Amino acid sequence: MYVCLCVGATNQMVSDAVAAGASTSKEVAAMCGAGGDCGRCRCTVRGIIEATLAAAPSGSANGSLRHLALEITPVGSR
Repeated sequence: MYVCLCVGATNQMVSDAVAAGASTSKEVAAMCGAGGDCGRCRCTVRGIIEATLAAAPSGSANGSLRHLALEITPVGSR
């Protein structure tokens, strides 16, 4: 599902950014662009961050999620 229409970011892209270590909406925006433009999707992005972190095994923080992430290049660094 599209989360951010400004950059065409999906919920999977946001989850992948969290799996790669992002834990705030600003960090997600830096990684995949979601929430970096108009900001209307930031509440949804924060919800995906919380849900992704809550789904991680207990006591794992972002560390165990990193192996699930695809290679994500921050927006504008290509």
